[in-house]
Amino acid sequence: MYGITLEEYDSKLKNQGYGCAICKTNIPGGNGKYFYVDHNHITGQVRDLLCHNCNFVVGYAKEDTDILRAAINYLEVWGDES
Repeated sequence: MYGITLEEYDSKLKNQGYGCAICKTNIPGGNGKYFYVDHNHITGQVRDLLCHNCNFVVGYAKEDTDILRAAINYLEVWGDES
């Protein structure tokens, strides 16, 4: 999918230590078998492989780094010490 071969997928996964590029889990989640091929929805550029949860975080945040930073700030404000 997204213009990469199975060999390229396997190479990416190996380079990522056989885990998600964000959270490093080795459990894909979701469909349970494969990591998602993350890509830029505007340019189509393939990025890395993500687990189900991280793929959805990026997607639900609309790939907007300001939203993700605001979410981090929110969690820091309301963290364990609040």
